Amino acid sequence: MTLEQLKQFNGQNQQKAYIAYKGNVYDVTSSPLWENGTHQNMHEAGVDLTDALASAPHAEEVFAKFEVVDTLDENDRNDENDHDRNDENRRDWVRWYRKYHPHPMLVHFPIALHLFASGLNLIFLFQPNPSFATAVFYTFFVSTVLGIFTMLSGILSWWINYQLALNHILVKKLIFSVITLILGIIGITIYLNNPNVVYLTTLPSIFYHGTIFLTGITVIVLGYYGGKLTWPDTKKDTMSDTEKETKNDIKKETMSVSMKELTIPFQSTISTPPVALPKDEEVNVHGESHSISILIGGAAGTGIQTLENILSAAFKRSGYFVFSTKEYMSRVRGGSNTTLLRLSDTPLIAPCWHVDLFIALDADALSHVQERLKDDTIVLADEKISHEQIPLTSIPMINTAKELGNKNYANSYAAGVLFGMFSLESFALSESITTFFNEEDRQGNEKAMAEGVMYGKNLKIRHLLKLPATLSNSTDSMHLMDGSSASGFGFLAGGCNMITAYPMSPSTGVLNFMASMSKDLTLLVEQSEDEIASLNMVLGGWYGGARAMTSTSGGGFALMSEAISLSGMSETPAVIYLAQRPGPATGLPTRTEQGDLNLAIHSGHGFFGRIVLAPGDLQECIDYGYLAFELADRYQMPVIYLSDQYLADSISLLKTIDFEAYEQRRYVHTTDASYDRYALNDTGITARGVPGFGDGIVVSTSDEHDERGQITESYQMREKMVEKRQKKIELSITEALGPKVFGEGDIALIGWGSSKGAIMETLNALNDPRLFHVHFFWVHPLNPEHLALLKHTKVNIVIENNVTGEFAGLLKSHDINIDHRILLSNGFSFFTDLLKEELEKVLKDIK
Repeated sequence: MTLEQLKQFNGQNQQKAYIAYKGNVYDVTSSPLWENGTHQNMHEAGVDLTDALASAPHAEEVFAKFEVVDTLDENDRNDENDHDRNDENRRDWVRWYRKYHPHPMLVHFPIALHLFASGLNLIFLFQPNPSFATAVFYTFFVSTVLGIFTMLSGILSWWINYQLALNHILVKKLIFSVITLILGIIGITIYLNNPNVVYLTTLPSIFYHGTIFLTGITVIVLGYYGGKLTWPDTKKDTMSDTEKETKNDIKKETMSVSMKELTIPFQSTISTPPVALPKDEEVNVHGESHSISILIGGAAGTGIQTLENILSAAFKRSGYFVFSTKEYMSRVRGGSNTTLLRLSDTPLIAPCWHVDLFIALDADALSHVQERLKDDTIVLADEKISHEQIPLTSIPMINTAKELGNKNYANSYAAGVLFGMFSLESFALSESITTFFNEEDRQGNEKAMAEGVMYGKNLKIRHLLKLPATLSNSTDSMHLMDGSSASGFGFLAGGCNMITAYPMSPSTGVLNFMASMSKDLTLLVEQSEDEIASLNMVLGGWYGGARAMTSTSGGGFALMSEAISLSGMSETPAVIYLAQRPGPATGLPTRTEQGDLNLAIHSGHGFFGRIVLAPGDLQECIDYGYLAFELADRYQMPVIYLSDQYLADSISLLKTIDFEAYEQRRYVHTTDASYDRYALNDTGITARGVPGFGDGIVVSTSDEHDERGQITESYQMREKMVEKRQKKIELSITEALGPKVFGEGDIALIGWGSSKGAIMETLNALNDPRLFHVHFFWVHPLNPEHLALLKHTKVNIVIENNVTGEFAGLLKSHDINIDHRILLSNGFSFFTDLLKEELEKVLKDIK
């Protein structure tokens, strides 16, 4: 066996642990002293230890219990026959020294005496007896003198054991040893100059007593670092700089060998049919239902989000289907924000404009939402708030909270009033408060809630809202989640193990979610310096074998256009989470819009393939988050996952997900020496290699290239590579997933992405047999076969959340007739009641 072969058996990555000694190779895998290929944090398996074991505290008889599995190649041997007589004598002397090792024996005396002197000195200061003074000095004197011999033995041990190599522990021991010796000499000199100094309060007296106490501290530090050398916590504690470099080189070489031998989990090829998503039941918004809507308004920083979370969880525990969404201004404090909660006896995934109950946390909130209030809307407000046009039901929120010790308790009080009004069990609300507040704030908030419940039960209001029927069994197995978290779970299901992003609202929720999951999963999270770096890091991650993504919004995505082109040319996968908000420029950074579809489809210079997905609810967020990684890997192209502020921030219920149902695949190929990264074939997709997985060289470049990956300016090769990339696009179109169709009729309500919930609920409310819903989640590239249905309808109505009707334009480019467009671009998502009114106007004109 050669030394190169021996390096492979280092006891790591489930390899066996072999060591060589005097030409024999021993298997030490089963020894607990060689766990993970490391012995006493000083020696590594996979190397020849003949020289190193010459200075070991044991002889070679320890090898008798280990099996000899091979012999070391003659050319690599480094045994005693290669050394002269002087070396052999030195080894014998070193072995004797290591066996009897005087340094540990000597070091105990000065440490004990220095500590004894410090203790006696402390007693002397409280009881200045001459016998104590004499004992302190002579103890201090002896410990200092012995310290000189201890230092000499320590230097000898340093030379023998570490060949005078420096590491951070030895440096600290040297420094503190010198300090201890200097302090000892100073203290002895002061005393000999004037023994009565111990009774004085002069500066020399302070120095004398101080040196005695300080040496007591320094020998404790020396003892600590001596222990670190004897029982090191990590390899760093015993490893010199030279050893570190050597071991790093060994690890690099071993890693290079090991990677070639690794198998790729879930390995697949393009010839395998595309994955099938788990079959999930669609959210059922059809049939009769009863719901109520509760709106909460106030300034940023007043705890609206806390109140939303508490009430959402409490209503869910009480047995209701819950949906909540928010609209908020771009500021940390002040302004006027609202959160909408809808309770129902059937699933809900869309907001409504007009509300049944409004809780005003300040006076400005009333003016902000006045047009959303109906004649019979119940408005709860603090007793100090008044409004000339809006009838209010006053409650003592602020005053009660202050009496309980903190005005921030007002939100818990308001939640309690709500539960008291509806005569709901307060246990569910109490559980929510326990969950969302720490122990310090929990007691005060629970008292405020209890006060609110009592007040609410006795509150006189014009009319009491009828709550939906409770369905506890249906909601028990469901989970409250927002779109950012659902998307994150989808990305993790797709195998994401790297995210690099620059924070930008409203995409930051995904970055935060992934960062929180990195504590428990193998997931690299990097906040890059800008969006340009983000996507380039993602490409580097995929090139190196990771499954990487970035998250951003429209302005950040605009900066990524060059890197998207690089993904297209180099055929490197990429996943981009693009959370849309109104533009242009900064626009409305905390509002929503579906305005970046054209940007997603056409960004980047040159023609190359990409896939654009747009989920419409929490289940689709998970499904298509998973699918984004599968498609990027399969087709070796960028996949853009389009969300928006509304979908990212809205909260609804999601049933328990079986993540094992999502099939795992990895389209990575183990390369050989003849590997060509861009080899031409019928599909246009070349098996993707990763550096280190095999013997091939994986070449990647932004220039046009030949099959090997080398830069070329040959027009013939250019034509072949353009055709190759076009084949990939054609394959992705062939394998594209078609839209979801709900209902039957001859008037199509066409939507994409986050408009799904509003269209479905409106369709149910209209109850018109002529209407059916076509929901697109795969929005680019479109398969013409999937559009055939829309060529046989009577009327096509496109509903989308942007200025121009970008998806309608895309359908028209495929010769789909668009009869009506219902567009919204004011920063809000579609509201079901307003959308119903718009559709009724359109339908009146259709015979």
